[in-house]
Amino acid sequence: MVAIKASTNSEALGRENYNYDRIAKGRHASRFVTKHEFLTRWGGPTFAAANALVLERGERDLKTVLAEREGRGLEGRAMRDAAHAAALCVQAVHSAKMVWTDLKPENFVTTSESIGADPGEGLQGVKGIDLESAIPVGENPVDYSPEACPPEFAEAFQEGRALEFVLEYNYDAWSLGMLLYELATGKPYFVAETAEQITEALAAPDFKADVREVEGKMLRNLIGKCLQKKPGRRPSISEILLHPYFITTGMGFF
Repeated sequence: MVAIKASTNSEALGRENYNYDRIAKGRHASRFVTKHEFLTRWGGPTFAAANALVLERGERDLKTVLAEREGRGLEGRAMRDAAHAAALCVQAVHSAKMVWTDLKPENFVTTSESIGADPGEGLQGVKGIDLESAIPVGENPVDYSPEACPPEFAEAFQEGRALEFVLEYNYDAWSLGMLLYELATGKPYFVAETAEQITEALAAPDFKADVREVEGKMLRNLIGKCLQKKPGRRPSISEILLHPYFITTGMGFF
């Protein structure tokens, strides 16, 4: 089974096609769904003339997994599997000298039927999708998701400087922290706020991420490190992957 992403925005889809070729290759190929083909002219029923990406189809995205778990966050090995898969995707993006800018549960799919119902079962086959917003480090973003953007970008957005914002790897460290928080608690950090309210909250001088709802001391520590307000205090992706949460849980301790 495949998924077809069709769009009349040839620039955006062409960029995503290029990003798949640049990021999801070699030893990093298995981190993301397989890109089968890029069609420069899609004659499907919805768009008479559009570009299309033909991709490996997942069973469900992680947002749907949480919904099927009735809002209960991932636990044990399932949480570790999802967190490790997401971190490896970030590593692949950063290895290509790019910043993803769009880490969120909707952009990860499972290729198995599991929803992590049994804490010891795990959540195999988690892969990344949607590389449309990935941009070379040091350049400017083309889009943003309020739930994935760090405070420094929110501040720039509020001040009308979003288009001049310079992307650094620590942008993704923050986004990864927000992703892991949602997977662990079963709900996003900002639950009912609008996009505007989220951006305003993040840009506030006194904003400080509260991770007390995350169960598990090591996971809470990892997420807290990612959600440091000062960009320079966030860990690199190598430091994230070497965090005790991954090392010890990989041996079966949760």
